[in-house]
Amino acid sequence: MRKLTWKYTLVFAAITGVAIILINLATLFAREHGLYFFIVTGIYLLSILVFYFWTDYHTRLISKLKEMAHSFAKGNFIPTIFITTDDELGQLCDTMHMMGSTLNSNIKETLKEKDRMETILASMVEGVLAFDQVGRLMLINKAAEEMLGVTWEEAKERYFLEILRNHQLADLLKKGLADGTRQVIEIKLTPGDTEYYRVYITPIQGKGERLQGAVMVLRNVTKLRQLEQMRSEFVANVSHELRTPLTSIKGYVETLLDGAMEDKELSQKFLKIMEAETDRLNRLITDLLFLSRLETGRVEVAKKSIETRQMLDKVVNVLTPVAQRKDIVIKTYIYPQAHTIYGNQDMLEQVLINLLDNAIKYSHDKGSVLVEVSPHEQGTAIKITDQGIGIPADSLPRLFERFYRVDKARSRQVGGTGLGLSIVKHIVERHRGQVQVESEEGKGTTFTVILPNS
Repeated sequence: MRKLTWKYTLVFAAITGVAIILINLATLFAREHGLYFFIVTGIYLLSILVFYFWTDYHTRLISKLKEMAHSFAKGNFIPTIFITTDDELGQLCDTMHMMGSTLNSNIKETLKEKDRMETILASMVEGVLAFDQVGRLMLINKAAEEMLGVTWEEAKERYFLEILRNHQLADLLKKGLADGTRQVIEIKLTPGDTEYYRVYITPIQGKGERLQGAVMVLRNVTKLRQLEQMRSEFVANVSHELRTPLTSIKGYVETLLDGAMEDKELSQKFLKIMEAETDRLNRLITDLLFLSRLETGRVEVAKKSIETRQMLDKVVNVLTPVAQRKDIVIKTYIYPQAHTIYGNQDMLEQVLINLLDNAIKYSHDKGSVLVEVSPHEQGTAIKITDQGIGIPADSLPRLFERFYRVDKARSRQVGGTGLGLSIVKHIVERHRGQVQVESEEGKGTTFTVILPNS
């Protein structure tokens, strides 16, 4: 602007100098013709007009450049003026165009990165919160909002304890901000919460080792804890189920070696018990391997149309001797619309054997068990109803877990591996079906298997 001011001064001086020269020339001419006053006045007026139009033109250019600068400040980087001259104003205009283009490109890239980061944060299942160096909330993603039950508008720039009344987490955040160390804890967010969270607090290091804040990540580990508990229970159950028959077999072997073999009747009894325990071990291992293959999808489910009556009669014939020992009658009824079932026959026979065997085992003597096959809105329903001892309501949710027994002493007394219902559940699920149970203690139990028709 200083250069432009000097330029105006020089132009004005030049115009004034030209005017003085013209006046001197005009004076000589006017003295000869008597027009001195009019010529001098005209030259002065012409000089003023030339200067006015020249300055007005450049003033308007400067105003337009000023407007373009204001437009840039508001975020509009589209050029509104073009100056093609090679003077300072032209160079200034070109520079502003370049600056606008650069700013526009940088801001677009920044917004793109911001959108990408927001999309990543929004799609994360982990809750993410960012705090500044004094512990005020600067960022929270959707998952964290749902976990803490707050919105960004409610939590913005608040301290952690104002967002969630958890002093243990607040103290860990304060410690992380104070000494720059990473903190990890597994915790319930609120006292009455049933969910467990693993919380990571990581300080944000700025330039010169200066802490700029901290990031808190919340990960729901409730299912992982449940799986870990189930794994521990499974290992304990397998160990117990294997150890029990092995201990029994070892005891009888030692007794036989200590002289019981001399007693033929007693040794025969012991050997039969050992045979039964060996069979039990074999069934347990076979069921475990089969269940493992089911769970990992290593069992091929080749489906076809099955004659319901033929399959049901086969299963009933297998279990009739078991039912006769308790004087239990097995009744069957097949609706005309359910004369065929679609599935893997060997697997579905295993389902029926497991369920019917359980119904017989836990029924009272001289009772009855009903197997009913009927059409269902989702395909075909197979119901097995007994009049037995029933199942407590609090045991129903865990009924299909491996090795889960409602009455452990009675279950071992009647035999079985504790894997039958778990196998039923996985076979039905591999058929894209579902298994349901209804029971009332002292009155009996109904298992319903629903299978799709395709």
